[in-house]
Amino acid sequence: MNFNSPVLKFTLGLFALFFALWLFRNTVPMEPTEKGLSDTPVKLELRGKTMGTTYHVVLSELPAGQTLAKLQNEIDQRLQEINQVMSTYLPDSELSRFNQSESTSWEPVSSELFALVERAEQLSKITKGAFDITVGPAVNLWHFGPQKTTQDRTVPSDDQIEQVQQVIGYTHLHLDSETSALKKDFAELYLDLSAIAKGYAVDEIVTLIQKHKAKIGCMVEIGGEIGTAGKRPDGSSWRIGIQAPDAAPGTLTSTLELTNLSMATSGDYFNFFVVDGKRYSHTIDPHTARPVTHNLTSSVVVTKSCADADAWATALLVLGPNQAYDIARQHDVAVMLFERTDSGITSRQTEAFKQSVAKEQ
Repeated sequence: MNFNSPVLKFTLGLFALFFALWLFRNTVPMEPTEKGLSDTPVKLELRGKTMGTTYHVVLSELPAGQTLAKLQNEIDQRLQEINQVMSTYLPDSELSRFNQSESTSWEPVSSELFALVERAEQLSKITKGAFDITVGPAVNLWHFGPQKTTQDRTVPSDDQIEQVQQVIGYTHLHLDSETSALKKDFAELYLDLSAIAKGYAVDEIVTLIQKHKAKIGCMVEIGGEIGTAGKRPDGSSWRIGIQAPDAAPGTLTSTLELTNLSMATSGDYFNFFVVDGKRYSHTIDPHTARPVTHNLTSSVVVTKSCADADAWATALLVLGPNQAYDIARQHDVAVMLFERTDSGITSRQTEAFKQSVAKEQ
């Protein structure tokens, strides 16, 4: 995902609005006042901007000695640190400097950047390259990248696509865990962590909150990716509503109950363009450097790590309905898939996902 794409911002804004309506109702603990408990419930929640989108945090309680303002300052600072390491939009970020380097020698990087690139590589191997942090040049070629589009989108030529294919492939990036160093096979190799970084940021903010008080309940959402810890103020799990792509606003397909679990989604129902009657999705297959042509329109993934959920959601949307379902079952990943058919949108779930569903709507 590209953090600053206008269409992506609009899409994530709709997700954020939907989640705000369903995630945060009934999460309003009482705040103490000088006379005891206030008669008016006050939400312990924080909102802000990061990574070209927004974040939303809900707490079951405040840690002792903390205020919402102090906690928000900590959250903002941590998110800025993550951006300074992983953003492709900040020219002086650590990742941007690596991308700009023409060196094909080993380059030491921070332990934080190395760890996430290493996890990305592991997921690339598991998904047989469906998840690939080097696919950025193809995304840009098809006008789904950060560049501003001032004219109608056009379909690249076969020669352009072939040229881009030559600089894509996670196997062209090498990792040395002993020295936390990375090495490119060629200078043009370009890394983009957009499809895993938001999930990683969710994990980091949950961890930050938990450091204040291990058992504090919280829900963290960044651009539609969600992480939870502990319980809501009333002792229940965090309830997450899932809406099918073609459903009327407020109509839920399923409701999940999450405790110490994360959820991420990926979909193609907003970000696409049409040329000569043919629909081109923003989801690019790293193997072909072309938009996917199958009918899988959305994936929902539940895992412990939001970074993993974020990456899995992207990979499944690349693979298509059948391969996505098979690999999710093989690795026991909780997944719900929405497929576009002649009769409308259909869905199916892995057994792991069914165990996560609180109730069917």
